[in-house]
Parts: sequence; structure tokens; C-alpha cells
Amino acid sequence: MIFYNSIILNTTLFEFLGCFFLSFFLSFLLYRKHTSLNNVSNLIRTLLFLVRFCIFFLLFLFLFNPKLKRETKVEESPKIVFLQDNSFSIILGDDSLYFKNDYLVFLDSLFSNSRLDIDVFSFDQSFKKGFLDFSGDLTNMSNILEHVSEIYSNQNVGAYILASDGIYNQGLNPLYLKNKYNAPLYTLLIGDTTARKDLLISKIKTNKLSYLGNSFPVEINIQALQMKGLEFHVKVFENTDSEFKKPLFIKKFSIDKSSYDEKIHFFISPKSPGLKSYSVYLESNTDEYNLFNNQDVFHVDIMDDRKKILILYGNHHPDITAIKHSLESFDQYQVETEWVKNFQPSINDYKRYSLIILHQVSELIGVEGIDLYDFPVWYIIGKNSDLALLNQSQNIVKFNNSNLDFEFSNFALNDNFSTFNLSDSLVDFLSYSSSLLVPFLVPEVNSLTDVLLNKQIGSINTNKPILFFAKNQQKSAYLLGEGLWRLKLNDTYLNNSNLLFNSFISKIVQSLLSDDNKKRLHINYNSIQYSNSRISFEGEFYNRNFELINFPELNLEIIDSIGDSYNYKFNRFSSSYYLDVLLSEGSYNFIAKSELNNKVFTDTGSFIVLKPNFESKNTIANFDLLNNLARLNNGYATSIDSLDNLFQNIQQSPNFKVSTYIENSFKSLINFQSLLLLLLLLLFIEWSVRRRYINF
Repeated sequence: MIFYNSIILNTTLFEFLGCFFLSFFLSFLLYRKHTSLNNVSNLIRTLLFLVRFCIFFLLFLFLFNPKLKRETKVEESPKIVFLQDNSFSIILGDDSLYFKNDYLVFLDSLFSNSRLDIDVFSFDQSFKKGFLDFSGDLTNMSNILEHVSEIYSNQNVGAYILASDGIYNQGLNPLYLKNKYNAPLYTLLIGDTTARKDLLISKIKTNKLSYLGNSFPVEINIQALQMKGLEFHVKVFENTDSEFKKPLFIKKFSIDKSSYDEKIHFFISPKSPGLKSYSVYLESNTDEYNLFNNQDVFHVDIMDDRKKILILYGNHHPDITAIKHSLESFDQYQVETEWVKNFQPSINDYKRYSLIILHQVSELIGVEGIDLYDFPVWYIIGKNSDLALLNQSQNIVKFNNSNLDFEFSNFALNDNFSTFNLSDSLVDFLSYSSSLLVPFLVPEVNSLTDVLLNKQIGSINTNKPILFFAKNQQKSAYLLGEGLWRLKLNDTYLNNSNLLFNSFISKIVQSLLSDDNKKRLHINYNSIQYSNSRISFEGEFYNRNFELINFPELNLEIIDSIGDSYNYKFNRFSSSYYLDVLLSEGSYNFIAKSELNNKVFTDTGSFIVLKPNFESKNTIANFDLLNNLARLNNGYATSIDSLDNLFQNIQQSPNFKVSTYIENSFKSLINFQSLLLLLLLLLFIEWSVRRRYINF
């Protein structure tokens, strides 16, 4: 039922009175005493005045867009929201044929006969309206529960019904959700709770990436139900072994209890870089109901981008071993040491290294056309350094006397140092560390440096630098002294470890390895993807000043394992690029290309698309979760056989009733045709009377 009860003028009292008096004044000016009105009676003159006043007044009011308030009485019947679990685990039990062929037919018939308003959602990792086909690879129960609690919060809902096996493998535990439903939540128990003989891989833990030359750990969690006294083998293969004849790991285990849960640990040493795929198989000497969960796959990205560092030394010294061991404690560094007298380098030998540490060596030797400005260099200057030759090979430090004496001296931290940050523990460690053997007279140092350590004489902190970093085009650091091994011993004495010393050396090296000449095109992506979701790529393109730009076109070519290629164009987003695609299972390589100022920039990578195998790992229905979930939300759990009774109980409940409310709406007066016709009629009346009595 619809009715109107008020007019909203959208004006203040002052504006309303202004319209009234302005209309009156204009009408009065038009029909004041005039020679043309001498022969017109007062009645006609008054009529014309009133008609014109009404026309003016209505037109002025229309300028404020007045509205008519409309009230509608709405009766809303209660509805039932039915949430159907669409995950693959539903059809893995003994009654799989029933759920494939008869279950959805039964629900359609029941819903039709009930003549109720029922909204159906099917959910797995996402959700859709209507029934689907039990093909979901993941189950996210919290997602659909949060969704319906929001969209139905202001609707007349009589009941929510969740039909599920209670198994979820994505999202939050639904018992911990803080959703407030406007109707009771009932659960329909489907699935199989029977515990059968089953050997399964419940979880695999390993690194997402590792470095070539290192072994990475693998942890496999194996569970067994009702298999006490039986034996099984664990076999791990690299997937390049197509016939699976050469296991990387094999071991036999005996199950000594009915509920078996064991974690197996081992290491794998990859032989080549790239994205490696490994398969795990469980082989037992008995028949099992579910064999899907007896195998699994994991992937590790083997990186070969370790920074190669050369320590070139002029004399044997304990500093060499201290620095080498410190850097080798980090996976990202590969350290080589060479005695300068035995080192016969080529130009390619030098180019292999990301950093060269010169310990009492003053220049690179053996190759024409190569100088220290071509590489990041850390100079460690000691009493055996050739200071005259050092003066010639660089322009940061100048020794006025090539026969300097050296002395043991403490050092102090420079509070204005900014090249990298030092933790409080590292500051304390350096403050209490042993002295270094440094030049008695500190040489001249270029002002374009960032000083970390200054020489300390007694208790006086001087401005004479010992360890500092150059601020020119070459990445370089200078330690005017020797004796780093004493700092390592001090760390062992104070902390029973070398963590702080290793951190100190690593920070120096990292600052020299920071890549100011890094490649300008980067594609960010995950190397392991799943076929049930879109695969996203984010692109970053930098100009010469390393500012993000995205006006050049960026293209992506994806090549699958049989050589077929797929071409895509990135979308621009803010100052970067974005692309998402759907791909089937398999291994892929890609190359991204862009062109700027006639120069081509590229980035390459590889990734694997997997089919999720989460639903087959656990097929035992969790009815306890469903019972507790219904109890917490004023409902109860029921079975398929009692679903008809549940519908009857819902209809008889006090929550299931028609709700009535008033819905207000507003319609602008200018949209009423009758008012426009009234204006035209008034204008016509005025024109007719004026024509008849005034002749204008």
C-alpha cells in the first residue's frame, strides 16, 4: 500500500517568504493601475493578479526542488538461507554415488514442495549462488559465514542451514568467528565419520628457496589410523626422474600404535639451480581405503645468485680466516681466498666476483684494463701494505709517509654514521671490543666519506677515521688497521658465540653489495601457484634515476613445458604494472619485455602451477565442529533423513513470521506531470483573459 503524507520544500522560512513576496511584488508590478487597465473590472484584474502570482510562486519553488514524501507499507516473507559445502571431500566417502546422483535432486524436490523462499549458496574456497558439483579443491567455511551474516543482516531470515562435513582447510575456525546472525543457524551433517585403515602425509615442511651448494631440510609429518603392526616405506624422488628409479631418500618404518603420528627429517642437496619439484610416496603392505593421501609433492626454488666474494691477501693473517668464516655463516655468500703471489687472474676471473676484499694488497694485478674502480672493494690496510702503491691506485686515502709506524689503539663509534643501522647490541659489542693495530699517524682522508669508527687515544675520542665508506661512484670501504680476529675472540668471550661479529662483517659487506646499478625491470611473482586461483604478476620499471614509471608498454610471454607460448599485456596500476591470468597445471617459463628510448629491458623467471590436493588428505567428517557451531548460534544439528522435520520446526518457530515495515521514498514535484499541466493551464487562462479584455 502506497500513500503520500507530506511535502519537503527544501527551503528555509526566510526563503519561502522571499518567494511569496517576490511573486506578489512582480505580479503587482504587472497588474498595477495602468491606462491599458482602465476599462477592466476589478474582478478580472484580481483574477489575473492571482493567476500570475501562482505561476511565479510555483516557478520559484521549483528552483528549490521540493519533494513529496511517499510511504510504502512492505510485507516481507521470511526466507531460509541454505549453505551447501561444494568441496571434493563430500564425494570421497562410501555414499559418494548418492551425493553425485541423488542428493541435489532430493534437495530440489524438498525445496519446491516446501514453497518457501530459499536462497542457496555453494561454497568451497569461494562461493556462488545455486548448487554446484562437489569439485572444490579447498574449503573455507568462515568466508561464507561472514558473507551471509553481512548481506542478510537487514533482511527477514527465518533460519540459516549449513550443510557440510565439517572439514575446512582454509580460513578461520568457524567456532572462533564473532558473527551475529539474525536467525538461528542449523547444521546438516553430511559426510562419513568412519575411521578406516589409512596411511597419509598430513604435512610437508621445507624452505621455499635454497641456494645451490647448500642442503635444505625437509620435514614430513606422517599419520596412520588402525594400522598397528604394519610397515611402510617413505620414498622421495626428484620429478626429473620420470621412472622414479633413483630415490633421493628412502627409509622403512614400523607402526607401533593405533593412532600413529611421526615426523621424519632429512636433507636434500640439489645439483643444479631452478625450480625443483619433488614427490613423496608412502608404500605399505596392506590395502587402504584412501590412496589419494599416500603421495604429495613439494617444490623448492634453488637459487644460484649467491654473491661471490674474493679475499685477496698479501700475507697470511688470522683476519683472513675470521672474515671468511663470518661470511660463510650466511647462505648468500660464496667466499674464495687467494694469496696474491699465487693468483694468476684473467679478466673473467675478476668479473666473477661481486666484491673484492684486499687485505694488505694495494692494487689488482695481472690484467691490463682492469682497475679498482670496476668493482666494490674493501681495503684492509696493515703494516705490510705498500702505502706508496696504494696512493696511486685510489684517491680517497693519501699517506704522506710510506714508512708509517703502527700501534694498538681503541676505537669509538661515530654517532653521525648513516650508511647502515647498528642495533643496540652491536653498538655495545663494538664499544667493549679489543683494540686494532692502526697507523700511528692517520693519513689524509677525502671529505666525501661516511665514518663508522674513529681512533680513540686514551679516553679521548678523536676525529681520526679508522673504518669509513667512500661516497663517490665506486663502492669502497677502508679499514686503516688490522686485527679483526680480536673482535671475533671478544665476541666469543662475551657472548659465547660469534653472532655479533658476523653481523658486523655482514653489514659492511651488504653496504658494498647494495646494487646501485640494479636491473631496471622487475617482475614480482610467486614461483608456486595453484590452478584453482588466478596467477598474478606485478611489474616495476625504473628510469635512469631509479624512479618508478609505467608509461612504456610492458608485455609478458609465458612458455609452457611443450614450448607453446601465451602473450599478455600488463595493465597499468598507479606507478607500476599488474597482470593476472588463469593457467592449467604444468611448469612454465616467462620473459617480460619493455622498451624505453630504443633500449629493450627484460626480466625472466619460472613457476609451477599445481592442482590442489588438500581435500583428499582428510576425509573423516568433523561432526563435533558442526554440533558446536549450531549450539553456539541457537540452532541444532540434524541429518539428511530429518531435514523435512527441520523445515517444519523452522516454520513453527517464533522467528519465522512475516515482517512489516514502512519504506520511505521521495519524489520531486517537478516530476509530477499534473503540476506542469497546471502551470500550462494557468498560463493559458491568463493569456485568454488578457486577450479578451486587454488585447495584449
